[in-house]
Amino acid sequence: MSLLLGKFKERGASESLALKDAYSKLILICLGGVVGGLLLQLLLFIGLNRVANQPPPVLVQLKDGSSIKVEAIDSLSRTDQSIQSFVNDTLALMFTWSGVVLGDAAGQYTADQGVVILDEKGQRKGRVTTAAWEATYALELQFRQEFLRQLAALVPETVFVRKTNVAFVPLKILSPEPISPGKWKVRIYSNLLFVTADNQTAEIVPYNVDVYVQAVPPSNLALTSQVIDVRSKPIAAIVGKVRQAAMEIEAIVPIKQEDLK
Repeated sequence: MSLLLGKFKERGASESLALKDAYSKLILICLGGVVGGLLLQLLLFIGLNRVANQPPPVLVQLKDGSSIKVEAIDSLSRTDQSIQSFVNDTLALMFTWSGVVLGDAAGQYTADQGVVILDEKGQRKGRVTTAAWEATYALELQFRQEFLRQLAALVPETVFVRKTNVAFVPLKILSPEPISPGKWKVRIYSNLLFVTADNQTAEIVPYNVDVYVQAVPPSNLALTSQVIDVRSKPIAAIVGKVRQAAMEIEAIVPIKQEDLK
């Protein structure tokens, strides 16, 4: 009898150990599953964080199917190259006077009638070329009105009868100098080259100025399409083209002679 009791005790002890073993393995398996789940969630979080913080795509497809490279920058930031190009292109359009405009047919040119500019009293101040008038939409609105009057006083009437051509010749454009967030000063050295109808140089006038540029939001074409110019022509395309750089010129100041030395 005692022998049987001993065997039962040994069997009970071994079964108890086996049960404990099974529980231990189950606990280890559960812990492994929990740790694995936590690691998986951590990896997913890291992946999502990388996707959220990576820069936007560098290619943007336009409506016509073409693609362009883009770069993510702050709303008040502009690259030095874009500022210099904006200043050069705007001044070139405002100070190159040929007396002709592109006609309806490709490669065909017609006489430029220009745009009449009035002074503060409503009296005729003069005329500016069509290209120059359109380019002045790159100027701040109030400055544009005053600048057009000054420009009209400079454009000779002989331009509109094709006896005089004037070309803007940039010599040097310095790197933009930051003034405040979204504002820069660009110093430019250039000449205005006056040429006669027989392509003879009549005069070279130095034009050295500090151009003050500021960042602006891109043009609202839906709004500008409602505006009609003096020739009953929608100006949305004009404004959109000259302001596509999202910048405007708020002042043009001649460089003093002593500053040129």
